[in-house]
Amino acid sequence: MKYFILLLLFIPLLSCQNKELDINPKIYLTEDQEEAFKYAVIRYVDRLAPKATHETKFNQQFDSNYQLQAKQVDLLFYYEDKGETYFAITKIAPSLKVKKVATVGKLKMDGNNNITYYEEIFRTYKMEETPLFQKTALMFKDVIQNKDVKKYEFKNSKPEEYIEFPDANTYYDSKKRQWISTLENPYESLKKPSQKE
Repeated sequence: MKYFILLLLFIPLLSCQNKELDINPKIYLTEDQEEAFKYAVIRYVDRLAPKATHETKFNQQFDSNYQLQAKQVDLLFYYEDKGETYFAITKIAPSLKVKKVATVGKLKMDGNNNITYYEEIFRTYKMEETPLFQKTALMFKDVIQNKDVKKYEFKNSKPEEYIEFPDANTYYDSKKRQWISTLENPYESLKKPSQKE
């Protein structure tokens, strides 16, 4: 009887732990809310619209382009905790086979759904969808539990590929809300062939 009571006490703890790690966007967001979320972050998480700069990307003339881009990305994982929202968004990367990259980040919004803080924690290497899903889920759960993900950076995980950025030459500037690299544009590999110089 004593063990049965202990088991009954332990079951709610297990359910709380599982609930705490629910990362499926459908648990938190309706379909319309999911689309609105993707549109809210698309100017940060995806390439610039043609002829846009970081200074002009919020101009109304680019709205239709970013609406289209928001429909082309997927909100893979999502989690809310103490006013912070964590997300993983995937987009197609140029490749002979279908491959995607995932960007994992966190943000805060005010009562009017304006983004007051935005940070991209890492971007993965391009991968086929199954390994991308598995690896991103593993790292995303570490992020929301405040665990260090540096072990997934290539210098620590090679030859296995997980995180492409940040690396020794590339970091995320949360004030500018963009990746900064001493070597190249981190989004160059995601440009369509017609956009490359």
